[in-house]
Amino acid sequence: MSQTDLATNARTLIALRLGDGKGALPAAPADLAGAYALQFEAERVLSAENGFAPIGWKIGATNAGARANFKLDDQFLGRLYAQMTVASPAKLPARPGLVRAYEAEFVIELGADLDATKAPVDAVAVKAATRAVGCAIEVVGSFIPMAPPHGAHSLIADFAGCASWVQGPMTSDFANLDLDAATVTFSLDGETKAEGKGANVDGGPFGATAWLANALGKLGRSLRAGDLITTGSAITPVPYAGDGKRAVADFGPLGNVEVTIG
Repeated sequence: MSQTDLATNARTLIALRLGDGKGALPAAPADLAGAYALQFEAERVLSAENGFAPIGWKIGATNAGARANFKLDDQFLGRLYAQMTVASPAKLPARPGLVRAYEAEFVIELGADLDATKAPVDAVAVKAATRAVGCAIEVVGSFIPMAPPHGAHSLIADFAGCASWVQGPMTSDFANLDLDAATVTFSLDGETKAEGKGANVDGGPFGATAWLANALGKLGRSLRAGDLITTGSAITPVPYAGDGKRAVADFGPLGNVEVTIG
């Protein structure tokens, strides 16, 4: 795909999302490289023409079951934007056709750069570079149907499947906190729907972030001080059950994250 065609496809992708699903579908990427090319071109257009501000990264398909579901061999990554982020407790407008599920995720805020273009990064290096940890609910979704010719690569191109990101409390006092063992309980209108822990993402939150740093390094990019990393769902994603329901992710000592849609 030429740069002109890539830019046109990126604008089609953006128009579909900003237009609440009204508009043409973008052309489906042929492979993972095409998915990232489209995602990064959309990032360029969003930043230059729509005023979107990147604040960090998300990681998807962070366990074998999720990868099997998407028919992927590896995890995937995507940008977080300030314009798609709200603080907990949050109230989000209904966007029919977009929202598909909730994910409860541990969050890392970096206090130093992690540049894997120079040397591989591991979980120990990530922890040493971390300024704060916290929690979030990622509301996942896309207006692009998961049916041929579209599929996982189209989802990756489309904001890596992020519909909104609800940021919960952050703390810099985490030296004695084992994020791998830390638990989360997710409920809808007070009814428990899922439980999990940090170790449910491959490598735990710090290991998942090391994967992200190394994956970005292969793409010629790097993590920067101040980046927020949402490290993948610690629970089995909970399907969206309709508007008006109060979703709460209880992360114990890290606090709660709350969102109501519609």
